Amino acid sequence: MSFKDGMKPITSDEIKNLRYAVQYFQDCYLVSSVSSLTKTSNGRRILTENIAHTDDGYRIRFQNVKGKSQDYFVSQKEIDLLTYLDKYGNTIIIPEDKPHNQIIKAIETAMNKLLRRYPDKKSFLCRIPNCNEKFEFNKPSVFLEMFTGKKPIKLNEDGLSLNLKSKKTECIDLFEKISKEPENSFVAGTSFNFNRKFSDYHCYSVQNIDREKETIELFDHRLLDSIVLTYNEAIKYIKYFAGYFNKDLL
Repeated sequence: MSFKDGMKPITSDEIKNLRYAVQYFQDCYLVSSVSSLTKTSNGRRILTENIAHTDDGYRIRFQNVKGKSQDYFVSQKEIDLLTYLDKYGNTIIIPEDKPHNQIIKAIETAMNKLLRRYPDKKSFLCRIPNCNEKFEFNKPSVFLEMFTGKKPIKLNEDGLSLNLKSKKTECIDLFEKISKEPENSFVAGTSFNFNRKFSDYHCYSVQNIDREKETIELFDHRLLDSIVLTYNEAIKYIKYFAGYFNKDLL
């Protein structure tokens, strides 16, 4: 992959730092999706191809926007102007020991530019909640397909059911496949539920599935904490899965 003068691909260390990046804005779909791509060799290749340092910021590439690859350039000034605010518009100070990852901020800034140009690239239901930034709230599959250029596997993301009980057979089958193929990039999402162990309408990156123990490990990028569920708990409390196996990202 060749780059223009003054551009350099992000490094392997920078990709590693994306694995457990902190989520600050209401964009769990974005942070967990980027994290999931760090888990596969083809996902890491795509991150290297799509994100490059420029002389004054980053070039973010989306492989499929209306059927075409598009580049969005964001300057360091634009990234610095992306301010984390509460619902009243007051600035929230980010802790020094949990910095807002600069590459995540660059992607968020690029998504703002993309959505100003193509507002329909934010799913209809995700346009309803009030938010400070355009990139907040969206579906993982929408972001992943734009970013990678590949249609993700989806299980109940567009379904009406609030959990996976009606998709139990398909869900168990997906768990078995993920457990056998450790190179995978999947995101799990909740809907409204009464279990306070989970946030409503929240996304988690799938870290591991243990076939023998029948457990699934999720990572919450807002709380920076892992959650381990049994298969039955996942089916009861998770609404959907979206993502890829490594071969899907070729």
